[in-house]
Amino acid sequence: MSESAATKWEARRVETTRRLEWCALELTRDKGLDGWTMDDLAAAAGVSRRTVFNYFDGKADVVLGPDHELPDETVAVFVAGGPTGRLFDDLVHIAGEALQEKGTDLELVHLRRNVMRRDPRVIAIAHERFEARTEMAIDLILQREGEEYGATRARLLVQLLITIVDSVLDRSEPDLNRPLPDLITDAVRDARAVLID
Repeated sequence: MSESAATKWEARRVETTRRLEWCALELTRDKGLDGWTMDDLAAAAGVSRRTVFNYFDGKADVVLGPDHELPDETVAVFVAGGPTGRLFDDLVHIAGEALQEKGTDLELVHLRRNVMRRDPRVIAIAHERFEARTEMAIDLILQREGEEYGATRARLLVQLLITIVDSVLDRSEPDLNRPLPDLITDAVRDARAVLID
């Protein structure tokens, strides 16, 4: 496949993924998670059922977005004490990379947050994912800092990070064009000011 054809294919893949996620979120907002089928999603997105399943394994994946793993290299750098050598800054760095790696479409993120807040089934699935991610982050922190750091302390650190990410999303709502790194910097600065004050 030529570079031009590969670029076109990738652009089409990204556009189809976004359309499927958007339609699934609108269906969930309007009918609830249990109020629609994957066939309904295919019809709403103007694709075949097969295409839907080529992109997503099920409703949870399309509504919440795919559950991405951190790249092995990112994990290795973090566990080794990088990239900055300051634990919280390194967690913020990884969170920022994860947000940008997903090619964050803030309109889609805000629709997803709105749906998550309104549908108890989506909340339950999101909570399950969140707990799995939290446990993974705690494990990585303990690998890096040692068991004496403590799981309770590591959990608090992860919860602070989640609160900061939530603040970033709140800050982005009035201005979807504001660069994500600026929003992250502002939220971290404000969190530090609040904790030190």
